[in-house]
Amino acid sequence: MFKKFFKFLKGYVIIEIYGENAERFINICIRRQIRIYGTKPLENGKIRLCILKSDFFRIRSVAYKTKTSVRIIKKCGLYNFVTHYKKRYMFAVGFIVFLLLFLITSRFIWVVEINGVENTNVDRIIAVLEKNGVKSGALKKNLPSGYELKRDILNANDDIAWAWVYIEGTKARVEIHEKSLPPQIIDKSVSCNISAQREGVIKEIIVKSGELLLNEGDAVSPGDVIISGRVATYREGDPEKYIYVHALGTVLAYTSHIAEGDYPVYYESRIPTGEKKSYYALELFGKKFDLPGNKSISYENFDKIEKRHELSLPYLGYLGISLNSECYEEVTVNKEPLSIETALEIARTELEEKISGELLGGSKMIGSELSYEYINNETIHVKLNMNFIENIGVETLIEE
Repeated sequence: MFKKFFKFLKGYVIIEIYGENAERFINICIRRQIRIYGTKPLENGKIRLCILKSDFFRIRSVAYKTKTSVRIIKKCGLYNFVTHYKKRYMFAVGFIVFLLLFLITSRFIWVVEINGVENTNVDRIIAVLEKNGVKSGALKKNLPSGYELKRDILNANDDIAWAWVYIEGTKARVEIHEKSLPPQIIDKSVSCNISAQREGVIKEIIVKSGELLLNEGDAVSPGDVIISGRVATYREGDPEKYIYVHALGTVLAYTSHIAEGDYPVYYESRIPTGEKKSYYALELFGKKFDLPGNKSISYENFDKIEKRHELSLPYLGYLGISLNSECYEEVTVNKEPLSIETALEIARTELEEKISGELLGGSKMIGSELSYEYINNETIHVKLNMNFIENIGVETLIEE
């Protein structure tokens, strides 16, 4: 892009050469370091190419030597552009107004883009940004430094590990890296219980510290205390007396996880017919304007493709102007039947992935059961029940 820009500033000429020694003409130009580019062969043995304006007069001797004819097709460059438009005063006025408008609007932020957010509350991030002045219409020179913005975002969101605000032209791009919060670990000097994280049936308990309240084979619900940090230190008949300790231990339990969903017993292919309709909207400094056009869609089946084309320049970044397009492609939907075995295998894969997100660390599967029933001729309801052995014990503070 920079090469094109500098060629435009210096000026260049588009020429056509023809003759028996046209290729020799190009070779001599290259050998004499005459800068040519954009070489394109044409019919009747002609060759079209571009040459810098400063090198144009150097090809006269080359043309004479090779007996090659040269014809000028077009003169391009800043000088020719100014010469062509210098008497068109309204164009000049419009260009100056546009340049001033560009210089003024480029000093503001018009678009705020936030990336990398999955579990964090986006509204909290937006509130922090607006509090610091990062919003549409904000003057860039009044914005806090990147370190201040990073500090405020992290202080307001415990589940964010890293953040930064990049100013790219008239766009503020906020990159967020979330962190996986580890389970709460209570200090060893603080008394606590070992409680159940989820429902299950106790398989094995290993007590290292504390008083055992439940036994193997007992069913537990989330929050039930299994090993208590409140330990009795009196004999029967004596006044009650307790000490409080930091309970330690491992609780293995049989747990069950269920996931279900509806799945088709056919494979759907969507084949484009070649018919499509596109609609456009112009976005100027954060405001969207629909361009003229009837947005009615007559296709029975279609795919929607959205694209955004931002106007940006090197070093300047996004200029606050973008063209947004919505393309509706008509498709023909074909349904090919699947065997029930294939449909169940697809369902099992998806349901297992869903259950895997619920498991505790070190879980061991001991069995699974997949069942289904037809909803109609094209859809089945699938239910997956998976059984595990999990360490369900977690440290919890002792309630007063």
